[in-house]
Amino acid sequence: MDRFSEQLISKMPTGKDMFLRGLLIAAGMLLIGAIMFFLTGIGALMVGVVLSAAVIWGLVWILQGTITEYEYIVTNDDLDIDKITGRRKRKRLMTVSLREAKELTEYVSGSEINADITVMAHDETGVDMYCFICGTKDYGDVAIIFNPDKRTIFNMIGGFSPAVKQKYREIYDTLAPHFTENEDDDNDPSGEETVSTGTGTED
Repeated sequence: MDRFSEQLISKMPTGKDMFLRGLLIAAGMLLIGAIMFFLTGIGALMVGVVLSAAVIWGLVWILQGTITEYEYIVTNDDLDIDKITGRRKRKRLMTVSLREAKELTEYVSGSEINADITVMAHDETGVDMYCFICGTKDYGDVAIIFNPDKRTIFNMIGGFSPAVKQKYREIYDTLAPHFTENEDDDNDPSGEETVSTGTGTED
């Protein structure tokens, strides 16, 4: 059987994001005011209303484009990290093999990261953050800073090589009763099993 799960998180807006949104809203309101003032003055009120509605629609569309989400997808021994912008544009940030995992630890903002490349895919809250370090052929050691839930952590550990999985065996065994359909392999320290856990998504 296969391991598969998906987890979707939303990035909290930063101060820069909020400032940009404020500028966009202010610009939109000024444009609507100018349209209504000019067209009402020449007796074209209905045209002004239609154009103002179009401006509002465009403003909402642009503001939605400032929303950022990340999706963590575990498929057997692979972890994919996707970035979703505006809930309409998806970009693959990284794909790594869990068999090449080196470390999975809780992370505190500002902590030193010992890796060649760092991929930021967290929600900006600073809570429940983890650092996952994995070897890759093209980029060397890659560190992923993200917010995996318990299902994601469980499925990730299940894909680790036996030696690395043994380091996290206690965590894996603690989570196993919640996510496994078949617990026959739970006492096998080699970690060579595959389990079906379904799909878990968090907004």
